[in-house]
Amino acid sequence: MRTIVLGLGNPILRDDGAGWRVIQEIQTQLAQRPLPAQEAAPVEFDQFSLGGLSLMERLVGYDCAVLVDAIQTPGGLPGTLYRLTLDDLPTLHANSAHDASLPVALTLGRQLGAKLPARIVIYAIEAVNVLDFGEELSPEVAAGVGAAAQAVLAEIDPSLPGEPSPRV
Repeated sequence: MRTIVLGLGNPILRDDGAGWRVIQEIQTQLAQRPLPAQEAAPVEFDQFSLGGLSLMERLVGYDCAVLVDAIQTPGGLPGTLYRLTLDDLPTLHANSAHDASLPVALTLGRQLGAKLPARIVIYAIEAVNVLDFGEELSPEVAAGVGAAAQAVLAEIDPSLPGEPSPRV
């Protein structure tokens, strides 16, 4: 079973870089203690800045995908970690002539015969600022990076302890 964990976002738009930071934290932790399951089922970690059709293409060939990103929800508490599915995913990016939402892109890919993950889980950290240029995360989001890394590690290796995250 091939698994990919992708940190999504733009690392120069403040909290939008949260997914990238979670991947960096996971890689730091794994350098100190590799996952027991890595031997049997390797997991690939990467950072990615695109969505829609490009993201769908990046997921081709995997059985499972864990996506990590920033999110902004009405009344959300900054730094809160959510565990979502594609059905839960709120988006401001509608389908357009230039790209498609991830669910639409996945449907299209499957219709064209692409091998795409049967299981996709999304971890999202409630963001404060995803519009201003800067590489620093807000303090609330920075404080949530470690918990997000632990949740993702527990997701891909159930033998690890992890806290369940609320749904939006």
